[in-house]
Amino acid sequence: PNQRSKKKMTNDTTTINPLLLGIKQTYGQTLLTKIQTSTRILLVGAGGIGCELLKNLALCGFTQIEIIDLDTIDVSNLNRQFLFRSHHVGMSKCSVASQVSLNMLPSGGKQGRYEAHLGNVLDTTRFTVPYIKSFDLVLNALDNIPARRRVNRLCLAAGTPLVEAGTTGYLGQVTVIDKASNVECYECKAKPTQKVYPICTIRSTPSQPVHTIVWAKELWKLLFGSKVEDSMLFEDDDIGKEEEEENKEEEKTEDAKEEDNEEEKEKSTYMEQVTSLRTLLSTKTNDSKEQIHKATTTILHALYGLEIQKQINMDRYKSSKTLPTPITLEQIETSVKENGVAPSKQKTFVSTNVWSMEENIQEFISCVVDAYTLLQKHSDDESTTSPLVPEFDKDDDLSMRFVTCASNLRSIVFDIQPIQSYYGAKGIAGNIIPAIATTNAIVAGLQVLQVFHILKRQMELEETKGKEDKDKEKEDCKGGVAQDCRYIYCLRDKTRKGYYLQPTTLPEPNPECFVCRNATISLSLNTKEWTMEQLLHRLLKKELGFESPTILIGDDIIHEEGEGADEETYKPNLKKVLVDLPCGGIKDATIVRVEDFTQDMEVDLCVQHKEEWKVEEGEEEKEEIEKFVIGGEKPLARKDDDTSKEKEEKEGDDDDDDDGIEVVESPSKTSKSAEKDDNNEEDDDDDDIEIVEAPSKEVASGEANANNNEEEDDDGFVIVEAPSKEVA
Repeated sequence: PNQRSKKKMTNDTTTINPLLLGIKQTYGQTLLTKIQTSTRILLVGAGGIGCELLKNLALCGFTQIEIIDLDTIDVSNLNRQFLFRSHHVGMSKCSVASQVSLNMLPSGGKQGRYEAHLGNVLDTTRFTVPYIKSFDLVLNALDNIPARRRVNRLCLAAGTPLVEAGTTGYLGQVTVIDKASNVECYECKAKPTQKVYPICTIRSTPSQPVHTIVWAKELWKLLFGSKVEDSMLFEDDDIGKEEEEENKEEEKTEDAKEEDNEEEKEKSTYMEQVTSLRTLLSTKTNDSKEQIHKATTTILHALYGLEIQKQINMDRYKSSKTLPTPITLEQIETSVKENGVAPSKQKTFVSTNVWSMEENIQEFISCVVDAYTLLQKHSDDESTTSPLVPEFDKDDDLSMRFVTCASNLRSIVFDIQPIQSYYGAKGIAGNIIPAIATTNAIVAGLQVLQVFHILKRQMELEETKGKEDKDKEKEDCKGGVAQDCRYIYCLRDKTRKGYYLQPTTLPEPNPECFVCRNATISLSLNTKEWTMEQLLHRLLKKELGFESPTILIGDDIIHEEGEGADEETYKPNLKKVLVDLPCGGIKDATIVRVEDFTQDMEVDLCVQHKEEWKVEEGEEEKEEIEKFVIGGEKPLARKDDDTSKEKEEKEGDDDDDDDGIEVVESPSKTSKSAEKDDNNEEDDDDDDIEIVEAPSKEVASGEANANNNEEEDDDGFVIVEAPSKEVA
């Protein structure tokens, strides 16, 4: 009997590729035929998760796929995004990924058409609601919130199911967004609260590698930025001189004299050297390089020696477990004499190597000399307001070399471990969360399983349309994909039952979500101070994510954007204060309608005028443009239930502290510095710079392993690449 069954199975499967046999036996021939012939899929993102998805989709027989990605292949992608090889460096990810994955089809690519679109999904002229409607479903493999928010809104407007996913190291999640199924959208959930690091932590009491890297990025700005005062490390020795002259003839109290003495102690140890170096960088003489070499040595001593010793003398670290160790001038000079070749310029350089103190000093000097060389290539008539060298960019070799060595020297001074390699520093400085290739593979596999559920449900709904049982059709439509699909968490630590994957039912929409529920938004601000331009850019575009908003008071348009809009007619309104706008203006209790047809969104803003804002103890007075409240609290979303909270806390605990850091400047006046211990956990100082940790729960870093075989040659099958435009 076993032999007869085996023979029968062999005969039944001779006409189907073994890779597709599982799909046929699980979901049936009808679904398999739909996959191979008519299902159209849009994939947004061709990075780590995107590569895994394309591989899965191709092996499952999907023949009609379009891919959107704006990025090009970098050398650093090769060991994680397995569809790419060294000869692909510099080429567009979507083009290469489509070509390679097409050959993975069971047919060898003969029956497939994978189309690449080199562009930004935020481009409202190319990727619109009608375009999204042409697909059966959309898969997200993105690594940033604005793009994911845009795709979420497009899919809601088009009524196209979206399979959303993200990974953070060992953690990940997959969910399905479908407006017809009455499930939550991407913007229904509040994003994790940002973690704030005060300025005094960065400037005086660092305790983590991320603190020193942020400090090094500010040093780059101080030495090479267009305005030296833009850096948090800037110190003005002239502060207080005018006041001193005005009070020159007045009798000073003992307290005032003590304050003056304190100001003398606080005099900058490095600003004079910084000014001299910036002058040298802009000067071209025969011995400029030699002068820059000497000036850089002096700055190194000032930053890592004199400044640290000054802080020690002021008892800044009296509560710390260990005192920082200043780098002496002798150590710097010895390091320069022993070996003048920077580690990054040696033939043995590897980006994962950790440099010694001597090597970091050599690299620092080499970077400044290279910056001078770069500056000499600039045209003589270049504006003086331009930066001395390009602004910091994690993909710029010079700026990353500088940040690596500058941060490492500071870590050595404060005994902060681990010292970072070039590769490690790039991950922190560029807000890149290191990805685990297997997590990407697991998440991509879960996405494709959700695809099968969606297609199966779509087939069932199509079958009911031809029947007379309208009640059954209505009931099926009401349930939609929510009956079959799940929100799945990929965990680092197994559950009590031993599972690493935890599925839950898809949550219902947040009734207060203005994106999928069209809820009215409550907005409090000072209508006598805010201008139309501020409302447009700071709130509607930046905070709420509108692309091309049209603003109405009643039935009258006061601002219009988008295709066919008469923007010039409404341009004079931009500079007007809200209360002075036409049609009665925007004042207390005014209902403002905001429409964005590029996303098929209509939202009502219920404006409340508010002039007085409570300033909590320890906080700085904000600029007027930062004084607003949306929906009572920001962001507009419900808090997760206890189960979701527990999961978020678990994920947050697993995430490294060194990930996702950016610098945010908030308007303020002067700030006080407090003595802090090594942990730097609590700081109530009034600081004028915040270091915030970017949301990490649903950020897809998109990295994959490079273990597959070399791609086969294209067997003459067409790959259609959409014409690319200049993208943001």
